[in-house]
Amino acid sequence: MAEVATRLRHFRTSAGITQETLARSAKLTPKFVSQIENGHVNPSIGVLARLVEDGLKLPLAAFFASDADGDIRDDLTKLVSLFAIQSSDVRRCALRVMRALCEDCAETLTDR
Repeated sequence: MAEVATRLRHFRTSAGITQETLARSAKLTPKFVSQIENGHVNPSIGVLARLVEDGLKLPLAAFFASDADGDIRDDLTKLVSLFAIQSSDVRRCALRVMRALCEDCAETLTDR
């Protein structure tokens, strides 16, 4: 439960949104979001999905992702923040570019 609370607060503050904004996006009360972030309540998977997917605009898998250095969460947060301020056309274009870069890198690493 503490890990969920820590991750939720981390992603929310990194995205620069308030508990009120997150709550509104997830159709919850700010008080309930506060209780989750403070570890007083354990959200159901449905509530957590609303917070992460609707409120933070992240895939649930990204919320739980981690690597040895812990950098993936920070990278994902930066990407989400950057994409959030772009138009849907720019986001689609950027995703195509990122997909092509990732595929190219994967092929390069496989060829080694």
